[in-house]
Amino acid sequence: MYLVTFRLDPGEYDAEFHELNDAIQVAAEDTEGYLGKRTWHASESEEVLVVYYWESLDALESFGADSDHKEAKQRWTEWYDAYEVTVTEVVEAYGSGFGDDADPPL
Repeated sequence: MYLVTFRLDPGEYDAEFHELNDAIQVAAEDTEGYLGKRTWHASESEEVLVVYYWESLDALESFGADSDHKEAKQRWTEWYDAYEVTVTEVVEAYGSGFGDDADPPL
C-alpha cells in the first residue's frame, strides 16, 4: 500500500476550487486501486493533512494522469499558501481498537 500525504496551508477557496476539488475526488474514487482517504485539521494552526491510500504505485500513477488533477497542480498558488506532498510505501501496519476508523478507510 502507498500513502500520499498532502500537507496544506489553506488560502482562500472559491467556487472553482470546490468544483475542481470535487472532480478530483470523483476521479480518485473511480481509479482502480484507490483505497480511501483521511483528513486531519491541526488544532493550533490552519494546517491540514489529507492522506490518500493507494493499492499500488500503478494506481497512483494512473490517478496522476487525470486532467483535473493536473490542472489543480498547476493552479495551487490560487488556493494554498503552501503545500507539501509525501509519497510513502507502507511496509507493515498493525493495531487494534479502531473498528470502522481503521486504516485504510474503505
